Amino acid sequence: MLKTILHQLLNQRRMNGWIFFELLLVSLFLWMVIDPICVLKSVQNMPHGYESEGRYVVRLQTLDATYAAFNPEYEDDSLRVNYYEHIARLLRDLPEVDSYAVSVQLSFPGSGNWSGGTLYGDTLAVKGDKFVHGQWYAFVDFEGSDPLKTYGFRDAATGTYLQKPADTRNKLFLSENYAQALCGTAQATGKYVYMGDQSKHEVAGVFANYKHFEQTEYYPLYIQFEQEIKASPYMVWRYPFILKLKEGVDATAFEQRFLKEVAPLLSMGNLRFASLKSFDSYVEDNKEMSGTNNLFRLKYALTGFAVLCIFLGMLGTFWIRSNARRQEIGVMRSMGASRQTITLQFLLEAGLLVTLAFLCALVFILIYGHLEGFTPVPSAGNHPLRDPDFWANNFTGHFFVVSMVAYIILLVTSLLGTYIPVRRAANVLPADALRDE
Repeated sequence: MLKTILHQLLNQRRMNGWIFFELLLVSLFLWMVIDPICVLKSVQNMPHGYESEGRYVVRLQTLDATYAAFNPEYEDDSLRVNYYEHIARLLRDLPEVDSYAVSVQLSFPGSGNWSGGTLYGDTLAVKGDKFVHGQWYAFVDFEGSDPLKTYGFRDAATGTYLQKPADTRNKLFLSENYAQALCGTAQATGKYVYMGDQSKHEVAGVFANYKHFEQTEYYPLYIQFEQEIKASPYMVWRYPFILKLKEGVDATAFEQRFLKEVAPLLSMGNLRFASLKSFDSYVEDNKEMSGTNNLFRLKYALTGFAVLCIFLGMLGTFWIRSNARRQEIGVMRSMGASRQTITLQFLLEAGLLVTLAFLCALVFILIYGHLEGFTPVPSAGNHPLRDPDFWANNFTGHFFVVSMVAYIILLVTSLLGTYIPVRRAANVLPADALRDE
C-alpha cells in the first residue's frame, strides 16, 4: 500500500503542492505558538515546594489622619507592638487554626514582594571562593509559631516535614538547589554559611525546591528567623499573618465565620483588619498581574486559529480529492476493497503529506533556534541557576518535546479533516461511483 500511496502523491504533485505549502507554513506558525505554552505549562506543573490547601494570609491596615476613627494617642511604638502581638495570639488560638506564622516582608507564595540576598561558603576574607545569590524568606519566631509546618516544607532527602529547632537564632534553612550550589551537596544540614556581615549561620535543614511564583522556575531560597516583632509605622506591610487550618475544616465556612466574627476583633488602636486571602488566590492574582494568563489566552487563540486552518484546509482538499477519485474508489470497492481499506489509504496519504511538510518545517525551526533561541524558562531574580535536567533548559530536549507536541496536534487535526470527506466517499456503492463517472 505504501508504494501505491507514494505513486499517488507523485502523480498528483501539483494538487498536493498547495496543501504541502499550507502545511509547511502552518507547521512553522504552530511550533512558534506551541513553544511558550509547553514551557509555561511545564513550569507551572512543577511541584511548588509548599502546600496551599487550607493556607491563608491575614493582613492588617493602619488608619491615618484622613480617617475619622484615627486616634493620635495610639501612635506609640510600644502600643503598636502590643496590639500586634495580641492579634497574633488571637489568630493562633482560633479553633480552626492548626498552626500559624508571622511572616516578614510578604514571605509567602504569589506575594508582590521578592527579596534577595547572598550567602557565602566562607568568611568575607575568602568570600570570592563560594557565594550564591538567592531569595530569602523571614519569619518572626513568636510564641509557638511554626512557619515550616504552616507552609508544609518537606525535607529534600526524606520527604518528611521539617521540624523547627527550639532555638532559631543563627539558624538557616536552605532549598535543595541552594544547598547544592553553595555547599556542593544537598546533604548540607549541620554545615555553616555566612552572610555579608560575616555572621555565621548553621544550616538547620534542607527543604525541597520552592517556587515563589508559580510561573517561574525554581530559584534558590533560604529561610531565616527574627526573634521579635519590631515597631514600625510600616508594620502592617512588614508582618502579615499566615494560618494553616486543621484537617477537615471547611474553608468556606471558616472564611464566612472569620469575616463575620473574627475580623471585628482585629481592630485595635489604629490597626484594622484588611484582608483574608488564600495562598491560591495570591498565586492566581500574581499570574493575572504578571500577564501570564493573558499570554496563555493569546497563545491558545492563535493555536485554535492554526488548528482551524489545518482542519479546513485538509477538509476542503480531500473533499475535492475524494470526489475526483470516485471512479478509483468504485474500482477498488468492486475489487473487494473494504471501506476501512479505502479510508486507511487516504489517511496514510494525508499523514505522509503532513509528516513531509513538518520535517521540512523543522529545518527552518532549527535554524531559528540556533540564531534566536527558543522560549526561555521564566525565572524570578537576576541570577537564575538553571536546572540542566529540566527539558526546556536543554536545546535538544526543548526542540524534541515541542516538536512532538506540535506534530501530534498537526497530525490529529489533519487526519480528522481528511477522515470526514473520505469516509463519506467510501460509503458510496461501487455501481453508483462508476455510474457517476
